Amino acid sequence: MRAFFNAKCIDAYLDYNFEHPYYLDLHTGEVILDMDEMYTGEPGIDWDDEENEDKYILIPKIDSNEAFRVMASFSHSTQSDPNGRLFDALRGDKPFRRFKDMLYELNMWDEWNKYQNQYAEKEIQSWMEESELNFNELDEKYKASQSFYEEDAI
Repeated sequence: MRAFFNAKCIDAYLDYNFEHPYYLDLHTGEVILDMDEMYTGEPGIDWDDEENEDKYILIPKIDSNEAFRVMASFSHSTQSDPNGRLFDALRGDKPFRRFKDMLYELNMWDEWNKYQNQYAEKEIQSWMEESELNFNELDEKYKASQSFYEEDAI
């Protein structure tokens, strides 16, 4: 399920900020951040237009409890931290900040990002299956919409 479309869904899923609602456009395969135009530079979704209710579906997000479990799982599974410093960072105040600081200190960002993205990809796949969404179809729509924009720019 590797594609730019998929990467956008993963980014939306991993955006911890619940004030950032991401929607999947079922007609174009695009991932839309539905916020005020002042923040995104793009107009938000017009929810007064009844057609949009069937056009967009909210992309789920990882919550903080689940994110903590993923960090703990990574801490236990990695061979790059034999002294358990990542797991220790999850104890006490500000575990997310301490975990990220320790990743930096141990030079493990790439390994963590790969692990986290693989987890998110599985979750997005599950969500798409539960929602009866066809990844290949949406990916093709996304590619077509992007080539349309590229032609427009020429």
